[in-house]
Order: sequence, then structure tokens, then C-alpha cells
Amino acid sequence: MEKLSFEKEKGASDLLAHYVHRPIENRIVLYLMRTRVTPNQITLLTNVVAYFVAALYLSGFLLPGSILSFLVGLMDGLDGKLARAKKLTTKLGKMEHAFDLLFEFSWLVALSLFLYNSSGEALPLIFCMFSILFISFYRYCYDTFSRTMNMSLDVYGDFERAFRRVAGRRNLYNIHILVGVLMGVPSYSLMSITVHAGLTALIYAWRTAKHLHAADRALQPPE
Repeated sequence: MEKLSFEKEKGASDLLAHYVHRPIENRIVLYLMRTRVTPNQITLLTNVVAYFVAALYLSGFLLPGSILSFLVGLMDGLDGKLARAKKLTTKLGKMEHAFDLLFEFSWLVALSLFLYNSSGEALPLIFCMFSILFISFYRYCYDTFSRTMNMSLDVYGDFERAFRRVAGRRNLYNIHILVGVLMGVPSYSLMSITVHAGLTALIYAWRTAKHLHAADRALQPPE
């Protein structure tokens, strides 16, 4: 599909966002452009549905919550595209990413609390804690690179452009949860998310440090 003017310059990141969400979002935004729907309304609705997912997880309705989480992933890309399409982008709109991270963490916490309350085992809580630590760390590495280099790490090099398709992202973590729920082992979902997030943190830290070190060396006068 030809890139439309309201898409991000760097494009969608993970496999699900790129190959599934992107064409659907573009069609929806082309329709919403002709309506009075605002990006802020989309953002608010997305957050309402997202916390309903957290409530479903906490209550033990794992399959409905997991299925609904994919709808949230789709809705989450609409507000930014609609804002660009209607030329309503604002600096305040950047706060959306902070709220996205908050409900992402709420899903992990809600799922781990349900599993802990159901089994009495603390392992889901431990996996949740480490997942949040790893996600927070790699998000900080990612943001540090963007602020320092004025460019997204996702598109800085060939490796980064390839890795972003499989890097730890909420969309891909949703797949972990769905598979675990369908197989009857939702606690394994938290374990696999922890591994995925940990590998992403390791690679993002390595690539960020590598590129920033190279930039420092490029600024040094020749000997």
C-alpha cells in the first residue's frame, strides 16, 4: 500500500502493526476524516476500552480480555493518524504515549494478580515485575537515543529496521497472552513476555550505546 500523508514518517513498527493494523487503520481514518470525530475522542475511547481489558484480566475473563486487547491495539493507531490527517497535531498529544504505557502495565499487573489470587503462587508477580522493569528500561534507551540523535532508533540502521518488526511491543505481547490463554497456560504468557522484553532491553541497550559511542567518536578531532 502506498504510504499516505497521515502515516508516521518512520512507519509502523512491529509485524502486527505493519501488516495487519496499518491497512485497516488507513481505511478507517480515510472515513473518519469526513466526520466530526476528533483525535481526542479516539484517545479517550481507546483508554476506556483498555482499562476494561485490565478489568477483564483481573476478573479472570482472560479470553475476552485478550481478544479485546487486539482491538485496543488497532484503535491506538487511529488518533495520531487522524490528528495528522485533520492537521490537529499538538505537543500535548505526545502525552498519549505515557497513557499507552500506563494501560500496558495495567494489563500485566491485572493478569499477574489474577493468576496469583487463583494459584497462590508468586511467580506471576515476579514475571510481571521483571517485564515492567525491562520494558521501562528499553523504552528509556529508545527515548534517550531519539532525543540525542533527533532520529528514531527504529530506522537508524538496517539492523534496527529489521529488528523493530520483532522487538518487544504491546501488540506482540498480546499474542503471547492469547496463545497462553488458548493453551490453558496463561502464566507461561508472562514468562515468555519477560523473556521477550529482556531480549529487547539487551539489544536496545547495545544498539543505543553503540550508535551514541560512534557519534561521540565522530565529533572528536583527528589525531
